Amino acid sequence: MEILVVKLGALGDVINTLPLVILLKKHLKAEIHWIVAPLSYPIVSGHPSVDRTILFEKSSWRSSIVEVTKAIRSHPFDLVLDLQRILKSSTLCMLAKGKRRIGFDRKRCKEMTWLFPFERIPASDPSSHMLLQYLEFADYLGIKESGITWELTASPTRPDALPDPYIVLNIGATKPANKWTVQGFASLTNDIARQFGISCVITGGREDMEMAKQIETISSEKPVNLAGRTTMDDLKDILQHARAVVTCDTGPMHLAVALGKEVVALFGPSDPRRTGPFKGHVIQKTVPCSPCSRKTCENPICMSEITPEDVMKKLNAILDRP
Repeated sequence: MEILVVKLGALGDVINTLPLVILLKKHLKAEIHWIVAPLSYPIVSGHPSVDRTILFEKSSWRSSIVEVTKAIRSHPFDLVLDLQRILKSSTLCMLAKGKRRIGFDRKRCKEMTWLFPFERIPASDPSSHMLLQYLEFADYLGIKESGITWELTASPTRPDALPDPYIVLNIGATKPANKWTVQGFASLTNDIARQFGISCVITGGREDMEMAKQIETISSEKPVNLAGRTTMDDLKDILQHARAVVTCDTGPMHLAVALGKEVVALFGPSDPRRTGPFKGHVIQKTVPCSPCSRKTCENPICMSEITPEDVMKKLNAILDRP
């Protein structure tokens, strides 16, 4: 069986799709083809359950759509799965040479993609965790196994020049409203060093370098600052060997979960029931406007009210374990 997975999206969405792909590979003995955007390409292209990765370049989509169309028209598929549920992904599904096209039910579709002539999985709770929503496609196809694995691996050795042990502070977030404060991370760095005797390693994208520098400057216990300096493989290795990961709502949070790490997730505008860590600890303050799902906010009190003491309580529980 040949299956085309259309999931272009963000790193977290792609990671939450992996358990479905693993089940499709295992139970349907399928050849898995996956269309994905550049950020998540390293995760998908190296995965043991994915046989062929088709890169979709959003930044040059006109030329990319031509190349992707050639790739998906030249190969027949038994199943084409639209897991993105937006106009772009649904159009790619229609362009593919597929016998069956399957998508989400009408209520969970975006951009009026319910109008495309696809089979639709049964309606379900749109507020349930996205990983579980993707697994509904397996259930629709008759796969009843409930086991959840990601099958991601990293280097067995700790990266050179990193302290031992260390805690990762992943400071970035695609949506600015999801970010915690500079002072919060700086104070947490100090508290972790003084209470546990453990150093902190800052991770984030290039857009987080200025914030990381500010944290580094005002922290008396200097963290190792790797913001903007890591590849995806580097990030996997750094997360894999961390004692714990403190993170905002962003893709590396899901990557840390998939690698089996202890995760403390700081949530504000988003609903952690739907997009939070599938396994881990969530800190979310009760404020009248949260969750609001806003990308930006002039006064993000839902995040600023989280204190280093809140995080230290979670870390105490984690680090007290053998």
